[in-house]
Amino acid sequence: MNGIHGVAAVDGRTTGDDARERNIAAGTALSELLRTTLGPNGRDKMLVDDGTVIVTNDGASIVDRLSLDSPAARLLAGVARAQRGELGDGSTAAIVLAGTLLAEAETLLDDGLHPTTVIAGYADAAGHARSLLDDLASAPDGGVDHRAVVSTAVTGRWDERRTAFLADLSTRAYRAARAGGDDADLSAITVHGAAGEATTDSELLDGLVIDTDTSSTSLSSIAADVPRRLTDVRIALLDDELTIQSPDSVSRYSVDSPDGLRRARDHERDEYRRYVETLRSHGVDVCFCQKSIDDGLRARLAKAGILAFERTRQDEVHKLSRATGARPVMRLDALDPSAVGRADELERVRLGKGSFVVVREASSRQVSVLLRGSPEHVVDETERIVSDGIALLETLDARPGLVPGGGATETELALAVRTFGRGVDDRRALAVDAFADALETVPVSLARNAGMDPVDSLLELRRRHADGERSVGVDGDTGTVTDVMARGVVEPVRLKDRVVANATDAATLVLRVDDVIRTRGTRGGEEHDHDHDHDHGHGGVRSDPGGYPWAIGH
Repeated sequence: MNGIHGVAAVDGRTTGDDARERNIAAGTALSELLRTTLGPNGRDKMLVDDGTVIVTNDGASIVDRLSLDSPAARLLAGVARAQRGELGDGSTAAIVLAGTLLAEAETLLDDGLHPTTVIAGYADAAGHARSLLDDLASAPDGGVDHRAVVSTAVTGRWDERRTAFLADLSTRAYRAARAGGDDADLSAITVHGAAGEATTDSELLDGLVIDTDTSSTSLSSIAADVPRRLTDVRIALLDDELTIQSPDSVSRYSVDSPDGLRRARDHERDEYRRYVETLRSHGVDVCFCQKSIDDGLRARLAKAGILAFERTRQDEVHKLSRATGARPVMRLDALDPSAVGRADELERVRLGKGSFVVVREASSRQVSVLLRGSPEHVVDETERIVSDGIALLETLDARPGLVPGGGATETELALAVRTFGRGVDDRRALAVDAFADALETVPVSLARNAGMDPVDSLLELRRRHADGERSVGVDGDTGTVTDVMARGVVEPVRLKDRVVANATDAATLVLRVDDVIRTRGTRGGEEHDHDHDHDHGHGGVRSDPGGYPWAIGH
């Protein structure tokens, strides 16, 4: 009961200045870790774990794989995941800005400002900065600006030719998903990779591509001549296990006479015949099953001219249903004519070491991006780039408008926030001014990573923005301060808005904490929180390489 009257006796508790200092130190350390990865000239981080080496400079990928003991660091890591999961880009910038806001706040707190004053000043500054973004934005100009948005995001180790190619591929895939409708249906886009050939051999295909290496067993063991291409195809989707049915309590049976063996074989043959006849009676040419299919049955189906794929992933079943009109059924006995779908063509192809099935139907908006590259880590990288690029274009359509990249927008916002701060007549003005300083960490980091003098670059940026050159920023490719808008370095206004909002929310959340208490059931860095949600989404587009042994990020 001592803990009721003396909470200081609680084990694992950090309070007051100690809690604040530790939280700020953890947040700024994570920010500093990612700062050198920012921009087209950002450096890579080598992550080593049990002999697995991953090289990446993508902020979200890095924080996903870091072992973070500090609760504050995990809060900031959540910013990266939220930013990328929502918009497809900006995770590194959000963490760098959040960490810099914490560093600026530490100085203010040491000078005697109360955390509430700092938080209020940050909120005022962020609100003012976000309110100016639409005035800074220009209207997108069709596909040209779409490609520029993706090209800006494709930073790192990609040459100009491959950057332009991937930007064009992402744009065409996104526009195909918008065909015939006002909103893009990202679930109509599938991205797959096949190691081999060059990156520029990647292609956009009409129809749905299914990776049968990951979803189905090989057909090579079937003795029948399995066709590689079918036209006017009737398709069934089953969530059932196609095998000889037996009572749940019986895993095997035995026979004690030749007659019993004959009856067992007759039963097996009759069951196989029933499966085949059921599918044939509905004119089914191809069957996709979410569960396993008996080897003997698959051979008999092939001899009957019915192509069968087992263990098809659930997301692929859903896409097949949308593309062909087939309705998944739980049992084969429940199959009826209304559940059978149709496709104009189904083709089995082999690319590199992978096997794929392409399903084409003219009435469907389904398209697939089939990415090539060598070695395999290049394919993994292009999958992430294309998926993020498509998500960025959705972000642009959700809030049309482009702002200059290269730190130009942050420099312009910093100038406006300082002007705004002069009109604040209390101590919040100090926090507003600190917020402006934090915004400038983006162009400063870009300049430093490009090998430019960060002080000289910032002074030139301030001077030219004060003269009204709002689109002047850091061009990492040329190592100059120039009009980045004219060079096509642009970002969606919504992306920039969420970077400012997410970074401010994360920093103020940390600043509000004055007590860190380790609760029962948590130990060390193994707290079970919600920061381990990975962004597998983007409307079904993304294909996350996860734990591949080598991945290059941006």
